[in-house]
Parts: sequence; structure tokens; C-alpha cells
Amino acid sequence: MTDFKASNPQTRRHFLERALKLSVAAAAALTLPRLGLTSASAAAAPAALPSTMELAVNLTLAAPSGFRYNRPYVAVYIEDAQGNPVRTLSLWAETNRHARYLSDLRRWFSQSSDLVATVSSPTRNPGSYSLVWDGKTDTKKPAAQGDYFVCVENAREHGPYGLVREKITLGTTPLKKTLDSGSDADLSSVTVDYRKKA
Repeated sequence: MTDFKASNPQTRRHFLERALKLSVAAAAALTLPRLGLTSASAAAAPAALPSTMELAVNLTLAAPSGFRYNRPYVAVYIEDAQGNPVRTLSLWAETNRHARYLSDLRRWFSQSSDLVATVSSPTRNPGSYSLVWDGKTDTKKPAAQGDYFVCVENAREHGPYGLVREKITLGTTPLKKTLDSGSDADLSSVTVDYRKKA
């Protein structure tokens, strides 16, 4: 007995048309990336930050008051618009004897504690400091143009905790901004300068 579906031209045509559509789609999926072509969603991705620009984060550690003063632990880092870590610019902390105090940098530590060995350097005396972000992520990939949070977090043994966190928009236009350090006893000022590289 002959199978009706196998001998029916309508069924065979439907099967062949469907197989042809699937093979064309599969071929396109394999070929487009090789030709440097991307899907519409990937093509709509925002442009990277210009390699000719940099972001300077300038901060001033206040002079101590009182007789007992331990230099503060300070983390300076960049987050994306959703609050995810993008780049740690610096971590000033003692990582040998007093590593337990690192967790006092609550926000940074909860997201980026795995970077301690690669980004930490000694604590600093009161004074003015400048850190520069080259527009790349912790994995050295170019970051996209858009909104970012500049974060300066500080904590001190037997002292206060502070977090300066403010949104800025980075693109192709330079900007200067003073961030609100509020009543932070250890940070007297924080400013940012998005500028052309020297």
C-alpha cells in the first residue's frame, strides 16, 4: 500500500519549501558574522567612548582632627547606569594586617572584592589626588558612551564611612562637575573632568 503523504505532491512541496527556508536561515546565520555583518540589535549598540578622551577623578582627603587617626581606606570606581561595576580606578587599603576592614567599603567590596590583589595600593595621607579612567572596563574592553556613576567610597578604622556616588553622562563632549561629598569628614571635595587626553 502506498503512503498517501509520500505520494501527495502538496505534502512534498510543503516539506521541500520548509526545508529550503530552514537551510537558507542556517546559511545566513553562519555567513553573516564571517562577513562582518551583525543583527539589527547588535548594530544598534551604542558607540564606544572615544579613545581620545579620559575621565579624571580628583579628590581631596581632609586633614585629621583629634589625636587618634588612621588613614582611610578609599575605593574609586565607575559603575554603569544599572549600578554594575565597570572599572576600579584604585583601592587604597592595607591588605596584610588589617584586611578585615576592607569589607567596610561596603558597596565596592560586595561587587569587586576579587580585584583586591590587582588594584590595591597603600593608604594615603591627607592631600589632593587625581585618578584617570581611560574609558576601558576592568577586562580592558572599551566602555560604551552613556550614563555612568562615579563612586568614591571611604571608611576608616575608628572613623566615619562615606560614599560619594553621582551620575554623569559621557560621550564626545568634555565636562567638568563637582560631586556632592555631603558631610563626609574624610573627603573635603570630589570633582570630575572629562577631557581630551594630553
